[in-house]
Amino acid sequence: MGQSIDMDALKLANEKTTAVGNMRVNARGDILGAGKSVAIPRNQIMDQVYGIEQGYSPNDPTELARRDAMIQASNAKELNDLANNLIVTNKEKTPETKPAARGSLADSVAKQTTVTQEPIPDPRNPKSNGPSRI
Repeated sequence: MGQSIDMDALKLANEKTTAVGNMRVNARGDILGAGKSVAIPRNQIMDQVYGIEQGYSPNDPTELARRDAMIQASNAKELNDLANNLIVTNKEKTPETKPAARGSLADSVAKQTTVTQEPIPDPRNPKSNGPSRI
């Protein structure tokens, strides 16, 4: 009908809806218990999948803080390199030249060709290489 649909808003609005199938989960990924109540939340399931016993959890606050610190350090290094002219900016980049396309339509039109037309051979001529009988 030509209308735009915000898929993220649609997913968030139906997060608690029971998923179709026999897994007893909602659309978010939580395992449902009796009366469609959340028995095991999605974050706890993901902790089990990633192996919380091994010391890694994507939802762990220390892991989130470490990831944020790493991103900030990367941004600070990039800004420092930019300030010290270690990064080539767009103005300093040399323009890249593309090689001409081989066998393109424009290439074939640009070539000059000469066409010579020969007379059609006489079919009654015995010197013809074609079949003698059909």
